[in-house]
Amino acid sequence: MVRFASFGLGCLVSSMLLGSVSALSSFEYLQVTKDFADAFMPSTGSDLVASLESKKALFAEDVVGTVDIAGDINGRDFSTDFLFGLFLGAAQNPKVPSPIGLPISYNVTAAVVEHNTVSAGIKFELSYPILNQTFPIELEAFLTIDDNKQITQYDLIFRRWAWATDTIIPLLTPYMAEMLGMADTNSTVTLHQFLAYASCQQVMTYCNGTNAQYESTLECMSTAQTLSTGEFYRVGENNLACRAVHAPMLQLSPETYCPALGAGGGSFCTDRDYTQTVRGDHFTQGFLAPKYVTPENQKIVKDIWASSEDQTLSPLLEISMSSQDAHSWEPTFYATCTFAYFIFYYFFAKVTDFMFKRFNKAYKELPRELQKNVTMYLMTIVFTAVALALQLVGSPGFHGEWHYWEIRCVRLAGVLTVALYIFELVFRFNMRLPLVAHHVLTIFAISLGVTTLEYTQNPCYMLSGIVWLFQATTEQPTFVGLMGYRLKWRKETVAWILKISSIQTFVFKAASAVALLVYWGLHQNYTYRSMDIVWTAFVWIIAIGLFLTQIWGSYVTYIIGVRILRKRPVAPERTDSSASSDTQVSELTDLSDAEKGPDRQLEKDSQFVQGGKYGDNLSVGNLTTLSYDGRQRGYQGSVVTASSSMASMIVDHQYGPRP
Repeated sequence: MVRFASFGLGCLVSSMLLGSVSALSSFEYLQVTKDFADAFMPSTGSDLVASLESKKALFAEDVVGTVDIAGDINGRDFSTDFLFGLFLGAAQNPKVPSPIGLPISYNVTAAVVEHNTVSAGIKFELSYPILNQTFPIELEAFLTIDDNKQITQYDLIFRRWAWATDTIIPLLTPYMAEMLGMADTNSTVTLHQFLAYASCQQVMTYCNGTNAQYESTLECMSTAQTLSTGEFYRVGENNLACRAVHAPMLQLSPETYCPALGAGGGSFCTDRDYTQTVRGDHFTQGFLAPKYVTPENQKIVKDIWASSEDQTLSPLLEISMSSQDAHSWEPTFYATCTFAYFIFYYFFAKVTDFMFKRFNKAYKELPRELQKNVTMYLMTIVFTAVALALQLVGSPGFHGEWHYWEIRCVRLAGVLTVALYIFELVFRFNMRLPLVAHHVLTIFAISLGVTTLEYTQNPCYMLSGIVWLFQATTEQPTFVGLMGYRLKWRKETVAWILKISSIQTFVFKAASAVALLVYWGLHQNYTYRSMDIVWTAFVWIIAIGLFLTQIWGSYVTYIIGVRILRKRPVAPERTDSSASSDTQVSELTDLSDAEKGPDRQLEKDSQFVQGGKYGDNLSVGNLTTLSYDGRQRGYQGSVVTASSSMASMIVDHQYGPRP
């Protein structure tokens, strides 16, 4: 049982407040995408090579990737070296007229997150210091991200890269010619000579010993003269453009990249066939969003494609995308942690009841129904206080400071309150109609607010929720007073608590209702969709309904506080009383208190009971009373007593204070 309770509490904490333990949120996937874009920016430190090591954590060990201008890229090391080391040469030698350029800023212009697949458009600004200019380069990225926030697949497309190089390289060739001591009469020849020279300088510097590719710079230049310049949108082929791209990576791992600058081009700079390249199945699974591939389902869904060979989409696609269709208003969806709420409340109630019976004499003398009431008072005090703290976490939203975790805290405050009210409706059988109406209206209001927030994605509904929740989370003083009343605390203290709390709750509830309607008028009074009309109608109906029930509750609480101080009639003492009659008559004493004074409604309730509506629960006999301060007093006579539950309902006179 302890293990089961621990599971329920763990479910509450991890699943509802921290999120799912098996998947990231959409925001976290987007954060990984931003980290990926950040990694293209050169490190501000002096050791640029060492800074690349930390960027490897972005990728899974067995990451699979493709870059349209270079071809297939496999593994964490090669992915890091190629994508981020590509700009290493420009960062180390900003005055060299490199065609690559240096990223200095970016802007994510598009991003779509579907399960663990992200499609993003990123516009980089490439700086060419020697030109004193920057040029925009747009990167389209498809990413799949695992639960460890690591990229497992990527497909990168440099949009309009050919156009970019056609624009930039002619501006650089005069500086290339000047560096080589040539006359810039033919830009094609100049580019060819510059790429050959730059590549040979790098290979002769870093490729030595077993990694050596040429005996001398002259041999390297002679070999380079036989290679074509190539196109910078085809830097994965056997040309000088490929060698120029891989040259900055030699310092990262000579044994890996030196062959790329050799005569044969190694495995990096090789001629490729267009048809085979495009049709090649490089990825282990497609980027067909919203296909959601997990270790558990990958065998049956990872090979699903939408193609001309399939007349209809596979039903497995519908299943794999179903989690994004599970909304709060979906009638077939029931949050499993809802069970944990009720189990947790059940065990809390059991422990509370046990502790009261063990350590509080007045509690033990109460009838069972009133013991349940006292237990519920304490639970309401505790959990509405927790809910109040959670809702206040979201208060920075009133200043325009929005954070998703704050919205989740406010939402959790509402869910805790709803679960508490439902538990109370089941836990207690005798509840007056105003209290039932209050609970039902509150449950509906919170459900409506959560649904509207999810449906509209407008955080202003979170602020409405904060204001509205004050209707349910500021009643603690009332229940402290009622608990003290039942547990025979000093009557002057109880009376003071109840009278003060009745005023406090009335003021808070009135302010909450007015603030809610004012906020609606300022920020939510529009009719774009049917949801707006539904929200408007029910905001007014529920706000007014809750306020009316609270007026009655505050009035009854105040009356109880006043009448506690009125002197009770002292009866002759008896010595032949029984424990059961003590308990029964203590409720009659409460009833006689409630019937005193000018309150006509209380008198009507008393007459209603005595008139026979609950005749089956009435008895006549010789009784012993237990006064408020606990002293035993007796008297003889024929007295009509109501059942303890009905007497409780009249003395507390619900709504507001709960019996």
